[in-house]
Amino acid sequence: MSLDRIKGQDAAVGVLGAALRGGRVPHALLFAGPAGVGKATSAFEVAKAILCRKGKAEPCETCPSCRRVESRTHSDLYILAPPRERASIVIDDVRALSASLYESPMEGMRKVAVIDPADALTEEAQNSLLKTLEEPPEDTTIILAAVNTDALLPTVRSRCRRVDFVRIPDDAVERFLVESGVGKDRAAQIARVADGSFGAALALADGALLAARREAIPAVLGARRGGEDALAEAIMAGAAPKGKRKLKDIREDALGIATILESVVVDCIRVKTGSGIRANTDLADEIKAFAGRRDFEALTALEKTVSDGIIMLGYFADVRLVVTGIVGAFSRFNAADETQIEVIQ
Repeated sequence: MSLDRIKGQDAAVGVLGAALRGGRVPHALLFAGPAGVGKATSAFEVAKAILCRKGKAEPCETCPSCRRVESRTHSDLYILAPPRERASIVIDDVRALSASLYESPMEGMRKVAVIDPADALTEEAQNSLLKTLEEPPEDTTIILAAVNTDALLPTVRSRCRRVDFVRIPDDAVERFLVESGVGKDRAAQIARVADGSFGAALALADGALLAARREAIPAVLGARRGGEDALAEAIMAGAAPKGKRKLKDIREDALGIATILESVVVDCIRVKTGSGIRANTDLADEIKAFAGRRDFEALTALEKTVSDGIIMLGYFADVRLVVTGIVGAFSRFNAADETQIEVIQ
């Protein structure tokens, strides 16, 4: 794979391709954009090009170096992410990475570090990383990938060349799914719900998740106080069929459900503004009824809560707590609606 195969990111690919061809890759790059749109994939393609033994702007894909980057086993490729047991990247993690980067390359002439998600770095960890960004080893490129760049210190952002990644157009997501073996009609529906994310589209292509969607949406839209825990458990169990109980799978399913719920709230906002339902046309009655319960401000606040939950799932936060929190936001939305009705009566 090479950068020109990354779909829907022409501007980002153009910037990166020009830097590679001109031999002017900055010592630090910040890939910014929504989840699931190709930031991490692009980071590893850049790493492959930098570390390729043939030394060209395009990786050859066949040399041992390219193959080891593809399998994430290259000795000069460093990957920093939160460990499974916690949600953040802490200062000791960064110190260990920095120490490795100041050592000589083991296989070639350069080293590449990919930090994803960079917005999981604690403030202490960012301050530690800042020292490396200010005085980087000459043979090193550091790539940070982040959804929420506001979580990064201004001093960290200012020392990185920012490359923006955008939401993928629906038709590109649909083509991607069809090429992956998904039927055209189903691919079109998934593309609308995925809201410009290849990652979300792949999760939604799971038949179990789509089946859970039809039950989960009405249940969450009707959530009431006191039932949040049970409903969250039911949603997580419904999206994870027998034999699929690994934490990674449950997290991905929860992310898929949260993405669906965000698309529902966005459709509710569209109803309020007169734009019409885009993603969940098969649930039009439920969406219109829900949108009619509260005002625009309440719906936008709800959408932010769901969006924040999606970000937290990306940080490896506790899945059950995040899903329960999202369900709780819907129950509070409904409880406020009930209070308004009582006052009117």
